[in-house]
Amino acid sequence: MAAAWEEIRRLAADFQRAQFAEVAHRLSERNCIEIVTKLIAEKQLEVVHTLDGKEYVTPAQISREIRDELHVCGGKCGICFLPLDLEVINVDLLHIENRANDIVKSEKTIQLVLGQLINESYLDQLAEEINDKLQETGQVTISELCKAYDLPGDFLIQALSRRLGRIIHGQLDQENRGVIFTEAFVSRHRARIRGLFTAITRPTPVSNLITRYGFQEHLLYSVLEELVNTGRLKGTVVGGRQDKAVFVPDIYARTQSNWVDSFFKQNGYLEFDALYRLGIPDPAGYIKKRYKSTQLLFLRAACVGQEIVDQVEASVEEAISSGNWIDVATLLPSSLSVEDVGILLQQVMRSLNKNSSDLVFTDTIVVSEKFLSSCADLFSDMMQQKAEKEMKNNPVNIITEEDLKQASGLENSYANKKDKKDERRKKATEGSGSVRGGGGGNAREIKIKKTKKKGRKDADSDEESQATSTGLSNKQPEFPFMSQEEIQDVLKTRMQDCPEELITELAEHLIRPLTKTYQEVVRSVFTSSTSSSGASRRQTMKDLQEEFSNLYNNIRLFEKGTKHFTDETQTNLAKHLLKTACTDITNLIFNFLASDSMMTTENYSTITSEVRTKILGKLPEDTKGPLTKLHTSLNGKSVEDFLSCLDSAVDICGIMVKKGDKKKERQVLFQHRQALIEQLKVTEDPALILHLTSVLLFQFSTHCMLHAPGRSVPQIINFLSGKIPEDQHSLLVKYQGLVVKQLISQTRKTEHGGGDTTDNLEEEEGADTIRKELQEITTAIKDLVLRPRKSSVTEE
Repeated sequence: MAAAWEEIRRLAADFQRAQFAEVAHRLSERNCIEIVTKLIAEKQLEVVHTLDGKEYVTPAQISREIRDELHVCGGKCGICFLPLDLEVINVDLLHIENRANDIVKSEKTIQLVLGQLINESYLDQLAEEINDKLQETGQVTISELCKAYDLPGDFLIQALSRRLGRIIHGQLDQENRGVIFTEAFVSRHRARIRGLFTAITRPTPVSNLITRYGFQEHLLYSVLEELVNTGRLKGTVVGGRQDKAVFVPDIYARTQSNWVDSFFKQNGYLEFDALYRLGIPDPAGYIKKRYKSTQLLFLRAACVGQEIVDQVEASVEEAISSGNWIDVATLLPSSLSVEDVGILLQQVMRSLNKNSSDLVFTDTIVVSEKFLSSCADLFSDMMQQKAEKEMKNNPVNIITEEDLKQASGLENSYANKKDKKDERRKKATEGSGSVRGGGGGNAREIKIKKTKKKGRKDADSDEESQATSTGLSNKQPEFPFMSQEEIQDVLKTRMQDCPEELITELAEHLIRPLTKTYQEVVRSVFTSSTSSSGASRRQTMKDLQEEFSNLYNNIRLFEKGTKHFTDETQTNLAKHLLKTACTDITNLIFNFLASDSMMTTENYSTITSEVRTKILGKLPEDTKGPLTKLHTSLNGKSVEDFLSCLDSAVDICGIMVKKGDKKKERQVLFQHRQALIEQLKVTEDPALILHLTSVLLFQFSTHCMLHAPGRSVPQIINFLSGKIPEDQHSLLVKYQGLVVKQLISQTRKTEHGGGDTTDNLEEEEGADTIRKELQEITTAIKDLVLRPRKSSVTEE
């Protein structure tokens, strides 16, 4: 033992000597940092670097400091304030948050709520404070506690619920979990509620009592339901837990129910206003609850029993079967409003399952179909007499030859004005030494024109519309039969027992069918008086649709051809197409509608703009709108707009369009080409030869049909440059120049007249030279199309 103590003393002396001995080698601060960094990188050491970079702190030290700070703060502290309080640690907030989360996970007594650490001791202290306040006031609300302690409501409810009965001597309202109250508070309120509602003898709104006596709303409803269900309070709460809830004492309810039962038994109906006056806030709900097994019909201001409904149903059925009318209002209590009588009548009509021919007038009168037919029959003789008289005194408006002549006269006068303007323009053009326009086409298309100014065109169209609108009136019905007042007078004379309101509505109902029937009578009189030859010339619907489809598909193909040109040429081609093929298809539709309106024309191609305007004035409104747009689109510049208007017009007229497919299009292209070739073979007019050759070459090179005026031939020839061989194009250009010279020569000869002057002789010699040159190369021009053609440049 002594030897052991001696060994211990020797080791202690050695240790003391080592402590007081001077160190031979010291580590510098930099070396220490490098060593620590190396240890951290190899995860052999876990420390946190301070913000000032002078110290290292272990996570355990951070956790210990957080627990100490939480204890110092009384069990609640914010994490964001810890870096300020923990001056010794001086680390980043992220490390503090991580250690705080680790503490919450490891210790169940500590919670993290909205960035605050809270332990159980703080919650116990909080519960004691809340209990003291609760005992003083009798109740506290969670919302007030949230504001006072800066904690969320759900967390407070959960924390306080665990301490109810242990620290907090109170209870949480089960209906409204945002309120805590004491048993004494509940008992005090129960006593007040019991006394107040026991004293009530008439229906009283619960909301008024809450406002007047300061009851807690949810607590009052809970206690009131408990007292009523246990039988302590004799009464009922009507309306549930709402602002319109009413407490009705049993004594009042018994008197009220006796009155309601007695009134319903005697009269068979109940008025909602009467129940309101009795103090029942929800009459419909009260009636449904009281008469659950009784079949009732609820109206706007009353409800009626099945006896009244059966009585009305029997009376209506009798009136309908006897072909008469009945006023249901005379069978029902006078207290029922007209609206309620109308609802009851609609229900009866639905239950009878009668068709719509039996109508309801003035909301209360049922009129049978037989009675309506008898009213209409009163006017049959008058219609026949009036129609015959109308035919004799004022013949039916028909588009006659005179109308066409008058319209063509207006058109000719308008064309003469344009011709004079064109002549003046041609003189000015020749004087300036420039020639515009192109050869080819028909005589009416050879004129040398300048483009009209838009303002002048608008002015001309205004003059035209003013001229056409003169003398045309837009009558609503074509052949009016009688006015509503006249129909009323006839009905009053024949049916003196009908009330005036029924007579008025009958006249309003009958005026349209009578007018329509009268149109048919006039039509039959017109048809019988029209010659059979005129009827046989009218197109059938099948022929119309076939012709319409052909024109429609041609327009589509022509429009496709115009797409190959520039904007200005494309616009000119579109205008020409609108004036020709589009006008033809429009006239076809107008002629079809004119025949339906007892108007007729010999040939639809003779219809002019003025005649179309006249037809429009006599069409019904639903047809007039689309047809007016179609008529107006002919004066536009877009074929697409016209086709859009045409589709709308076709839908209104009921014409079915057979749109062509690829095979049909090839057939149309072939037929069109053959027709042009046949025309080219027989013609000798150089201008027309140039026109037809250009159009055919265009079709050969593009496989598209083209409908072009003579003035567009130069543009077609320019387009063909590069599409056909150069020698053929040069020949076309040469022929075009000769045609233009010939036209200019003819124009000068017409203006100067025939004379023997030297200038005239020279011009005649020049004309003969041009004519000979044209004759020499005309065959070559025709052969461009008629002979087996070479491959075009495009096809190569």
